[in-house]
Amino acid sequence: MIQKGNLIGQGVTAEVYNYDSDKILKLYRHGMPQDACENEFYITQNVKRSLGISPKCYEIINLEGRIGAIYEKVDGKTMLKEILSKVWTISKQSKLLAHYHYEIQKNVDFELPTVKDKLKRDIESVNELSVIEKETLFEYIDSLPDGNTLCHFDFHPDNIIIKNGKPIIIDWMTACIGDGVSDVARTSVILKYSEVPMKSAFIKKIFKGIAKKVYYNYLKEYIKISGAHIEDIQKWELPIAAARLYEWRPKEEQKQLLKIVHQYIKSN
Repeated sequence: MIQKGNLIGQGVTAEVYNYDSDKILKLYRHGMPQDACENEFYITQNVKRSLGISPKCYEIINLEGRIGAIYEKVDGKTMLKEILSKVWTISKQSKLLAHYHYEIQKNVDFELPTVKDKLKRDIESVNELSVIEKETLFEYIDSLPDGNTLCHFDFHPDNIIIKNGKPIIIDWMTACIGDGVSDVARTSVILKYSEVPMKSAFIKKIFKGIAKKVYYNYLKEYIKISGAHIEDIQKWELPIAAARLYEWRPKEEQKQLLKIVHQYIKSN
């Protein structure tokens, strides 16, 4: 009989429990479609096979009327915890973030949705945008480059666990293929605009300041090692900001993302 252990983490889509000494159970919240769980399991399995930088996958289960998946337990500290506990290492950690990101940007031999299709699908479900605004964004997306590069599309310091000095990347639900710099733009939007619910305005300000420093150091290093152009990265930020409205985000962040979209539409 499957039994979950103690709760060790949680996010918008799932809770994470200890399962046994070397496994965890990712238990998706009620209402999460089974195919979303199965898709993440499939992607993680293939990333492990082809790149070796994700946890091992064991099985998909049903528990308490919820879908879940059993993964390898990765013993280590996330990059986010490393940064917050040793703020003097921000520059070093941010540069490592860029290197880790660049290293996963490979062509893959397994099926994934395209970046463009994912963005369009998410934007289509955003209630805050009108039909005309969505059509304008779809035309904009069509004008951007295609590609066959693996994009994690939720690549940030809390999704990277360092084990024995090497990165293990988790949470592959949003993975897709496309122009590699679109994934850099996605990380940039997360670092620049994410609002973390906190009661203390002072702590919130510190957290935002850290995120800003990570962003600048990460982006500078990525451009240096990849040869990418800042203009090409920034072109993707508009549809990514619009698509992020599909996710549950704090009101202040929603306002900032909507402002980006409305400014573009008014100027065109």
